[in-house]
Amino acid sequence: MAVLMLLAGCNRVAASRSSGLAPAPLPVQGPSGRLQEVAPPAAVQQVQAALAERQPQVTIQIPRNGSDLPGGPVKLQVEVRDWPLVDAGGLGLGPHLVVQVDDLPPQRLTASRSGQFPTRLDAELPPLGPGSHRLTAYAAKPWGEVVKSPGAWDQVRVNRVAANPLATPQLGTPQLIGVSTADLAAREPVLLDWLLIDAPLQGLRDNDGSWRLRVTVNGDSFLVDQNSPLWLKGWHSGSNSVLMELVDGRGAPLNPPFNTLVNEVTINSSLPTPSWQRGRLDASELAQLLGEQPATPAAPEPEPEPVPEAPVVAIEINPPPVSEPQSVAEPLPATEPQSPLEPEASPEPESPAEPEPLPEPEQLPELEPAVEAELAEPAQQDAPPAAASSTAPTDRISTSTSLGGSARSQLNPDGSLLKPKAPGPLAGLRQKLGT
Repeated sequence: MAVLMLLAGCNRVAASRSSGLAPAPLPVQGPSGRLQEVAPPAAVQQVQAALAERQPQVTIQIPRNGSDLPGGPVKLQVEVRDWPLVDAGGLGLGPHLVVQVDDLPPQRLTASRSGQFPTRLDAELPPLGPGSHRLTAYAAKPWGEVVKSPGAWDQVRVNRVAANPLATPQLGTPQLIGVSTADLAAREPVLLDWLLIDAPLQGLRDNDGSWRLRVTVNGDSFLVDQNSPLWLKGWHSGSNSVLMELVDGRGAPLNPPFNTLVNEVTINSSLPTPSWQRGRLDASELAQLLGEQPATPAAPEPEPEPVPEAPVVAIEINPPPVSEPQSVAEPLPATEPQSPLEPEASPEPESPAEPEPLPEPEQLPELEPAVEAELAEPAQQDAPPAAASSTAPTDRISTSTSLGGSARSQLNPDGSLLKPKAPGPLAGLRQKLGT
């Protein structure tokens, strides 16, 4: 009896233990509330189909895994195979390569600096701080989605100054790499994507849940168990918070604290719409986006028309002094110079003829005080001697006048010119004799 009772007790303990198996994993829950999962845009589906046969292979050649880096920028060399690297100009980025340091924003590369190796990318990364760092490179599609096929990504760990083992997850443990597309689009639907490295296998048998990804958008949470991107609608205009947490089947954090990421998604409909969100692409656009046809350069923005400037009027505050005002009347015939051998006969008194009215001269500009003082001097000081006029050279043609002295001495009080004196009675005789 005792043996039978002992065996019965053992069976009950075994039954109780069998009934206390590990609880079932958390059920998968899709987006709820404002968020809705939708199909990818039509152009995305076109490019997806065109790239379906590609098997990209990415290898980081420099720096080496585990190397100690010197100060300054980090030299990077990545080899890429079976994946086009395209900058489609006005259509935006085509397939490209993403390099990410730790959890910092991604850097997108499409061309080699050397230009000699179409499958090798040479670039420089910003200087790294002291400690240990992860450098991850992966092939990406035009909208930023990471290619998750085997060999499409690579990661190296480097040190600066000294290694810090607690700054990076242990080798072989799960890693969650956030894929940010905030720099590529600011309209709905929004792509949510990630890269899982060394994640435990699941789905090998029923109720096998080794990991879950909990996504919380603006406070609304849901769970996914597939390593596939999501296209979501229902975002707020402006800033939106996104929290990603990698947990095990019971909801506990998996390999903390490295697998909890916070991102921001900004919705701004005023920004330009990327080509893969505008609708279906025609054959030429699809070929350009895949690098099979040269990209059409973007049309330059029209330059603003120059505003006509107001005309600049130059005002002369101090005009240059006027040496001598010009007469508005016709030049008068010169008088015959007197012979030094014969005394000049005094002319017979004649009644002065009334001068003919002359056209009113133009108003002369105001003269400086120095010029006015010069004009105010006596006319006798300004008149040159008579002999000087007889010795003037005759090989030049020059105008002659009987006016002498300063300009003011040749004017009547009313502004008209003085008439020259009438020739004497001997003037005609001298002209005939040629003296």
